[in-house]
Amino acid sequence: MDCRGVQRFAGEAIDRSLPQDVAAKFQAHLERCPPCRREVTLERVSKFLVQQYVRWVTTPRTAQSAVLGSLREEYGRSETSALSYLAEMLPPRTLVPVFMGGVVAFLFFALVAMPFQSTRQMTAHTAGNDIINLSFKNLALLKSGRLEPTLVSTIPESVGIYLQRADLPFTAHVPALADCCWCGGAITERGGVKQAHVIYGIGSDLVYVFEVSQNDALGGGQLSMPPAARRGLAQSGWYTDPDHPGCSVVLWKTDEAVCVAVSTMNKKRLFSLLTSQ
Repeated sequence: MDCRGVQRFAGEAIDRSLPQDVAAKFQAHLERCPPCRREVTLERVSKFLVQQYVRWVTTPRTAQSAVLGSLREEYGRSETSALSYLAEMLPPRTLVPVFMGGVVAFLFFALVAMPFQSTRQMTAHTAGNDIINLSFKNLALLKSGRLEPTLVSTIPESVGIYLQRADLPFTAHVPALADCCWCGGAITERGGVKQAHVIYGIGSDLVYVFEVSQNDALGGGQLSMPPAARRGLAQSGWYTDPDHPGCSVVLWKTDEAVCVAVSTMNKKRLFSLLTSQ
């Protein structure tokens, strides 16, 4: 398979719907073609950049029973008025879906939306200076080419040395992740805050790590983070973000820095790679 074939099958490959023989040829080309590998990896990242900030919360069975019981009682008292009027206006095959649609809507807004709001207050990271939010924005910059690694190497230690020699107010953390095909590093500054960027290519997955000093991340001045993340870092030094079902977000802190890893791989694998150092 050549570069044109990779462009043709990229969408199906990202969705993991390629036939096995085509997928093997696709992967073989990526392994020998860094430009195509980088483009496909970043294309995969772009898919989860558009994820909605919504997650489903399981409704307790006791709450379901209580609501359905109330609806049954209300339905039993309403043999006249509204339902009688609807029965005259609509045929039976239409009335049942209309009523059930109302029940579903009521259950969703009453039992899902309300608990979600309280949870979101602890995990929300939509502020412009939130480090998780900034990590996703930096991925968008990577996709557009406005943020490029200054150094790319097959040896993560080389990227670590490059960042250590830079003028950073903290020691950058560049773990040697297993099965890493390539690693890149860059340094930027935003609002007087020095930032380190570490990018890993691991097979068909991408791991991007955004790093800032603990003083900037936890000081509550230039940068912010969700209350749940601040609590997790204080208690264990780690935090896994519950949002974004299409990607994984893990935060941790070192002696001097706070790091945010965003990846297309599943959260269990990402956490295992980061904690095995």
